[in-house]
Amino acid sequence: MVPSASGIFWFQHGWFWLIPLADGTTSVGAVCWPYYLKSRSKPLREFFADTIALCPKLQERLKDATLVDELVHATGNYSYSSSRCSGERYLMLGDAYAFIDPVFSSGVYLAMHSAFVGAEVVATCLDRPAAAERARQDFEATMRKGPREFSWFIHRVTNPTMRELFMYPQNPLRVKEALLSLLAGDIFGKTPIWGSLYILKAIYYISSIANLKRTYTAWKMRRQNIRDLGPLAGETVLGSK
Repeated sequence: MVPSASGIFWFQHGWFWLIPLADGTTSVGAVCWPYYLKSRSKPLREFFADTIALCPKLQERLKDATLVDELVHATGNYSYSSSRCSGERYLMLGDAYAFIDPVFSSGVYLAMHSAFVGAEVVATCLDRPAAAERARQDFEATMRKGPREFSWFIHRVTNPTMRELFMYPQNPLRVKEALLSLLAGDIFGKTPIWGSLYILKAIYYISSIANLKRTYTAWKMRRQNIRDLGPLAGETVLGSK
């Protein structure tokens, strides 16, 4: 059995998730740079085991674990967004409109929130047709807001500067609490976190400028790896232990 505690593990070629599930099993997966996935020359199950071995702390956590699913799964980059999410007689809710990288399962919350907001739009269209266009415009703005705010963090989660902010033991001006609130979905309405989030972003950009060479190297690596490199571009290796 795997200890019932979730976690994230960084390693040279990407990062792992470790998520306990309700049935007592634990989901383990690796998100890796395309250049590493393209190096695979053996069956996916063996490759996944070799990948885990590159992260000693995770390997130690899994030393007594048993693979409960005989198959290890892999998929490519499946993030997407539509140019609009509403029109005459239709609304696009949740994943129908956009799907962002599944960090912290934020898409589940965004889908539920969009359903509540969408219901208000439908009610407005039925009860007050004259206000329908404005209601749809507000809906569009709300739907764009969630993926935009989450994406700022997701696009930088592998950057060394963001990694240092995560691992930094102190919490100046409650910026870590603000980040956790963001990841929990507290980005709509009168949320109190924006001041601390702006400070977090300022710290990130200042630290990036102070380590300009490292920042440029990380940026260049990302640019090279988000190009279309074939069927393995952006591949994610998934497994359950």
